[in-house]
Amino acid sequence: MDGADEDLVPEHVPEDVEPVRLRDRQERNRSMVQHGRRIGGMPGAMMAGAMIALRDIYEGPVTDEIVSVSETPDEPADVDRDGLSMTVEGIAVTAPALPATRNLITKRRRRRSRTSRRDRR
Repeated sequence: MDGADEDLVPEHVPEDVEPVRLRDRQERNRSMVQHGRRIGGMPGAMMAGAMIALRDIYEGPVTDEIVSVSETPDEPADVDRDGLSMTVEGIAVTAPALPATRNLITKRRRRRSRTSRRDRR
């Protein structure tokens, strides 16, 4: 390697980042309340605090979950139509295609009017 990837890794990573995140969050919330106070006085500060509380309730805690995404360069196979065949640890596994079924969605029937023929006369 040429060392270009080494620049992406920081030299010092704090072991416990939670106190830093908590401090940053408190500073950000305090800044929002101060901004509300500058704009609308005490009611503005109260509204900013209420908005922060609502945000925390609805959004919930921030998590550092890594989402794994897998992409393929071509379309996935239609296992229902084509069946499946593969080799697993030297053993050939084959599953036939599913049998064709009739359409589950049929043409929608029209309902007759609620009035009977006697009422129409």
